[in-house]
Amino acid sequence: MNGNFKISRIATFLAGCSFLVGCGSDDASNTPSVESYAYSKLSVCIDADLDGTCGELEQKITKYARPTDNNLAPYLISEEGYFLTAPASATVVTPFTTLIQNEVLYNPLVAGDTKLAQQQLQAIFGEKYGINFNQLASMHGPKTETEMLLASFRHALSLQGESSYLKISAAVDKMISEKSFDITQSLTQSDLDTSYVNLNNRYLLSGSYPVNSLFLPDSITMNEGTGMLLALLSDKKLLQVNSASGSYSSFSPAVTAEPDQKTAKLAGYDSHHDDDDDDDDHHGGGGIVLPPQNPSILTHATQGKDDREAYLLYQPSIAGDSSISNTCNATSTNGIFLSEIGKNSQTTKLTASTKIDAYGGASGGTTIPPITPPVSGPATSPVAEAQCLNNHINGLTPLYKKSLIAAVFTNGSSSNSELQLLSSTELKQTGKRYPLSSTQPLVVANKNQSQLAVIETSNSQAVILDSSTLALQTSINKSNIQAAVFANNDSELLVSDGGKILSWFNIANPSNPPATLVLDDNIIRLVSDPSGQFSAVQTSNHIHLINNQTRSIIKSEPYAKSLVYGMSMLSDKIVISRSKSIDYIQFGNLIGSPLKVGYQLMNKELINKWATASSNSFNSTTLGYLLQTIGESAEISQEFNNIDLEWLPANATTADDVKAVMLSGYYRNERISLYKNL
Repeated sequence: MNGNFKISRIATFLAGCSFLVGCGSDDASNTPSVESYAYSKLSVCIDADLDGTCGELEQKITKYARPTDNNLAPYLISEEGYFLTAPASATVVTPFTTLIQNEVLYNPLVAGDTKLAQQQLQAIFGEKYGINFNQLASMHGPKTETEMLLASFRHALSLQGESSYLKISAAVDKMISEKSFDITQSLTQSDLDTSYVNLNNRYLLSGSYPVNSLFLPDSITMNEGTGMLLALLSDKKLLQVNSASGSYSSFSPAVTAEPDQKTAKLAGYDSHHDDDDDDDDHHGGGGIVLPPQNPSILTHATQGKDDREAYLLYQPSIAGDSSISNTCNATSTNGIFLSEIGKNSQTTKLTASTKIDAYGGASGGTTIPPITPPVSGPATSPVAEAQCLNNHINGLTPLYKKSLIAAVFTNGSSSNSELQLLSSTELKQTGKRYPLSSTQPLVVANKNQSQLAVIETSNSQAVILDSSTLALQTSINKSNIQAAVFANNDSELLVSDGGKILSWFNIANPSNPPATLVLDDNIIRLVSDPSGQFSAVQTSNHIHLINNQTRSIIKSEPYAKSLVYGMSMLSDKIVISRSKSIDYIQFGNLIGSPLKVGYQLMNKELINKWATASSNSFNSTTLGYLLQTIGESAEISQEFNNIDLEWLPANATTADDVKAVMLSGYYRNERISLYKNL
């Protein structure tokens, strides 16, 4: 009876209040105004890389309204002693949403489903505390229970360890086992140290999802802070892909005959467009009228600091204006344009059969029909909110943290080329220039964007410039550099000349001989993670995860896919774009209970390795034995000895026959089973 009364009381309060406006009550201890919650005044970001901090490139929010990109990254408050999170669908960040988001990340029974997480928490705590978790994703909870949770979280955060997410997870595990929000006296360091398996940076977990529209792109860029990939397709349409969820949107750049128009937008594709309006293309006696030659060609697109912005680079066609200038001009149809993405867009999401592994990337999925773009006439001038008009800009490198753009002005020839700095919001010239001897230099920013490495193949060295002034700081004496990234807190430049050798140059003392590492084959692509601690290298037959501090290979996986367009690296995964697919190779966020991590590990690649390494038939086994058989260390495999595997269908005799697997093991002292499609 008492529990029912409590539920009714808090549900009535929650239903009657807006989360943006405080509510009064005759029970001040349990129904306070929003303003009485100190954490509600702290800044909130979207933790795109799940590192538990609000990075400089991660979006800060003032209202809880997600764009239609299916971004699953959680909201985060991480300051002044608070560490609070909330699911992407939440409209407030509180200790209660932190409980919900923890289940989304770590509970294998939830499998990333926010509603299911709320149901599970309601079954455990709802009656005891008289709360309704179905309401608590959009409302602050009762004051007494809120303070109890905050005290428990502060205690957990005081334990030793680097990951705040894991500390909160250990606290929630203890709360659930004791069915109490107050674990300040019972949670110990041992609970944290023994509650999870950590395969971070020790295992490469491969997966892929289809993006049929991705074919022969002219450019591909990635925003490290948000994980958003932007591809300029060969038909001059834009494809924006969320590398965490696999959702994507396609756009056709809006154009206008009035260059001075400032309304910024990119018109959306219609994924159900039927291009059957043949009458539009036929006139008079039935002859086909060819469209006039476009005077401008969209040659490059770069994701802006915000997911809803893009920098578009237009250059003249044969029929266009090719007049020479090294300034931002008053009129032209070419140059750099800052445009808005998604205002009129339609997002095409992955099918419901696709699951997002808890605390991991997208996995699996079925083929999505390609999007048919609408037929449009020749472009005259892109619609933009800012522009630098020039006929001979050959490239641009955004410096989001400095509010600058480094652009290559060629003036039509290598002898007149120069690197210039533009403001990133107004695209106005700052007057900062550096002379170049080529029209296509490689320009790479370091991780804090304080320096630029400028590499011209015609020179025998790379130069390091101050990113704010373009003043020369030092030179790297290495010829024929094909790829370069900054590493180890920006103290080193890691380079490849296309051979088998990686070289680390000390930027403070580049005259010293570089540290080197010899790989199995010639290097095709080289990238580094946002911290610069790890790098990924693609050779002709492998992907290597490199520890930049020890100059060693952490792990290698065979990789010989064709038609690869580009490679990027986030804090937890390598993202490879190729014909009609995005491949991801996850190396971080492989952490949690043995059953949760075991669920993440199970994929087709693992099954194929088991079939190759084992002469056994597909009978029941344990995940620990499987990992041991394929050559994993005892240190790793023994963590999974108590997880049983049942292959499905039961009569499967080969890896190709196996369509799913049932994993069974203990989670929070209860034995559970998880089904996973393969």
